[in-house]
Parts: sequence; structure tokens; C-alpha cells
Amino acid sequence: KYCHFCQHVKINMLACEAAGCTHRYCIYCLSAHLGDDVDPAASPAWTDGKWTCPTCRSMCCCSYPDCTRSHRHCKAFRYRCRRADAASMRATAAHALVSLAASADAKTDNSRPARRGEKKAD
Repeated sequence: KYCHFCQHVKINMLACEAAGCTHRYCIYCLSAHLGDDVDPAASPAWTDGKWTCPTCRSMCCCSYPDCTRSHRHCKAFRYRCRRADAASMRATAAHALVSLAASADAKTDNSRPARRGEKKAD
């Protein structure tokens, strides 16, 4: 599994134990980028021996509505959003072209010349 923040596979990772959360963070991102202490005795992230991720504690930028920071996590998130928007626009445009072509075919009569290999209708 990948680190939620840097998207890399690391050896030293912590997995969130909150219900319904599947996020994992590497120790480096927790300490260097998020300023989170990973020591179970000193960190508020540990309760009853269970670790809760920064997203569930509203410390990760993905828990904010908009983040303009330029670290890898937000850049990757914005990239995925742009790609999803572009794919949606392409699908909408393709659907519009198909609909336009279908309506144009319905409006034209069937008196077109026969194509090669096609028998002409009487």
C-alpha cells in the first residue's frame, strides 16, 4: 500500500485504525511534512494503543476544502481532479456529437445514392 501523502511505497508506515479509514502514512511524511509525532507515548494521535491518521484528525490538507500548497500530495490530487474534469468534458462532447449525428440522420431522407456494394432501395 502507498503512503497517502507522498504516494510512495515505504517500509515504515502507520495504518489508520479509525473505522472506515484505509489511509496509511510513512513515518517520514508524518514527521517532516505534517509535523506529527509518531511516538505512542507523546503523540495525541495514539489513543488506547490505536493510531488515528491526520486526515481523520483534520490535520491533512485533504480534509480542507481547498489547498493551494505545492507539495506532492496536493499536486497529485489536483492532477487527478483535472484529469477527471477533462474526461467528463470529453464524454459530454462525444455524447453531444452522437446525439447531433442521430438527429441529423433522422431529419434527412433516404434518397442518398447507393454506396458501393449496396443495393439501391426501390
